[in-house]
Amino acid sequence: MFLPLVLRAQVYEPGLLVRSTGDTLRGEIENSFWVEPPTFIRFRLGPTGAVETVKPRQLRAVLLTNGRYFRYEALPINHADETELAHLPHGYATHVKVDSLLAEVLVEGPMTLFRVVRPSSLHLLLHRAGQPMVDLCERKYLRHAPGGGWEVTDGNNYRNQLSLYLSDCPEASQAAKSAPFTAAGVVAVVQRYNQACGPDRRAGRSWLAVAAPRRRVSVQGGLLAGVRYNHLENTSVDFTGCTDCEARPFGGLYAEVLLPSRRTAVYGELSLGNFRNQLSRFVTVVTTTPDPRCAGCTREEVSVVASTYRYQALMSTSRIGVRYFFRLPHEQQLLFGLSYEMNSLWHITGNFQPGPAFPIYDDDLGYPVVGLVPALTAGWRWNRVSATADVHSLFFIGGRFVVRGSLAYRLGRSHDQMDSATRQR
Repeated sequence: MFLPLVLRAQVYEPGLLVRSTGDTLRGEIENSFWVEPPTFIRFRLGPTGAVETVKPRQLRAVLLTNGRYFRYEALPINHADETELAHLPHGYATHVKVDSLLAEVLVEGPMTLFRVVRPSSLHLLLHRAGQPMVDLCERKYLRHAPGGGWEVTDGNNYRNQLSLYLSDCPEASQAAKSAPFTAAGVVAVVQRYNQACGPDRRAGRSWLAVAAPRRRVSVQGGLLAGVRYNHLENTSVDFTGCTDCEARPFGGLYAEVLLPSRRTAVYGELSLGNFRNQLSRFVTVVTTTPDPRCAGCTREEVSVVASTYRYQALMSTSRIGVRYFFRLPHEQQLLFGLSYEMNSLWHITGNFQPGPAFPIYDDDLGYPVVGLVPALTAGWRWNRVSATADVHSLFFIGGRFVVRGSLAYRLGRSHDQMDSATRQR
């Protein structure tokens, strides 16, 4: 089990950096499966080398040998673009700002094509010698409808922009009239220009085939084990205090669906452990005794007594939540998360102490967690091993809280990790 701890990090791949000073460094780059432009790059010279974090302004270019290519550029980005209905502007608007960032290169040649993804839209920017850069971007806006009110209007006039920009190249201008607004569609138009009207009459170098991450999401899972402490305050008629309050072991399985950028994950868990609690009620007891006032007569005496059912059971827990990861040096990560859990009891055994028995229904049984307050999670991860602590405080329900400590071990190969043949290409 300890052998995988010395394996390589799951997302370091061969690549090179070109610093702003012009120096070129070859080594390994952490592939974070970027969707939006990278805000930092983690680089090391070799598997055992120190990890260096480099800011975009310190770079000219970043190239993953088996994948994507980024260049540090000052690009005119339209910040008024919007596609979400709740944030659409009233009327067509533009707000162009020059942003310096690591833009992804899709085509490099006489006409170069960059891609920049913002939370609201996709930007495809074209540049060729002697011409200003043009920004093709998704955009929608609200306009007055003829019958009153507002209607959503598509403001992406990329085909007209392309036709004007390529007016001196009939072949490319004609191709732009039917091109879809996708990376592949605009790449085809750019390459048509490079082949028909470029100085060398040949296509530029394209990274389109490898520009998309190998996997949009990555599913990982493994074994989970730890200790759980349930603090349950009981305010029954014959007992006050904590009904469980022991550290109890648990074990199970976990799974994570890591989203693109590998910073955020949807987390799920199934585990099994021990549980103890008690249920108290006032029970009416009817006692029949001889009546001394007449021979052969009886009388009934009614009394109300407290009866407590103390029980223990196996408790299965299902948990779902979201986790966010912060990268640290030496292939480590901090993780923070929010989660909700649902419990079920199995193999329930118990006894009544003291007093008579009373009917017990599933709805009467108590659980450690009830309510809408999520559990807070903090932890540390290194390669396959994760250590986490969870706190679930139900401060508004009688002083209940749950504390967990757990270790998790990832099983199986990470799909983000390249095989040795790909690394050596």
